[in-house]
Amino acid sequence: MRLSTLLLRAAVLGAVVLSAPVAAHAQQAAAKPAAQPAPEIYFRAPRDGATVPTTFAVEFGLRNYGVAPAGVSLAGTGHFHVLINVEPPAPGVMIPADSLHRHFGGGQIETTLTLAPGTYTLRAVLADHEHKVISRELISRPIRITVRR
Repeated sequence: MRLSTLLLRAAVLGAVVLSAPVAAHAQQAAAKPAAQPAPEIYFRAPRDGATVPTTFAVEFGLRNYGVAPAGVSLAGTGHFHVLINVEPPAPGVMIPADSLHRHFGGGQIETTLTLAPGTYTLRAVLADHEHKVISRELISRPIRITVRR
């Protein structure tokens, strides 16, 4: 066999031998699921510090999570609630249904609220198909609004 052929075969064999660990590493990296970005819930409207009329628009914001109606058990989804002047329940605890805990179980991403004049603290909370708080990440930071006469 010619020397050039032997060198070429050695080079090819070396490339295969050297690339095997690289290929194994690539397969391991592909097997690991990519880190999911953290979910985030917030109010698109009203803004923190806003002054609003007694009936006003509310728009929910949600990143890295989905929306599904109450009663639909689908991983990675929930439905919105607005909590008025109350602290949110712990994750896994059902959100009560009363005037301070407004449920939007139809999968709404916007609504209107009517409140008497005054100052309020609002939180948006995403709950699962059973109205249970999903996680702390899916409780918005509080916003303060003033409802004018």
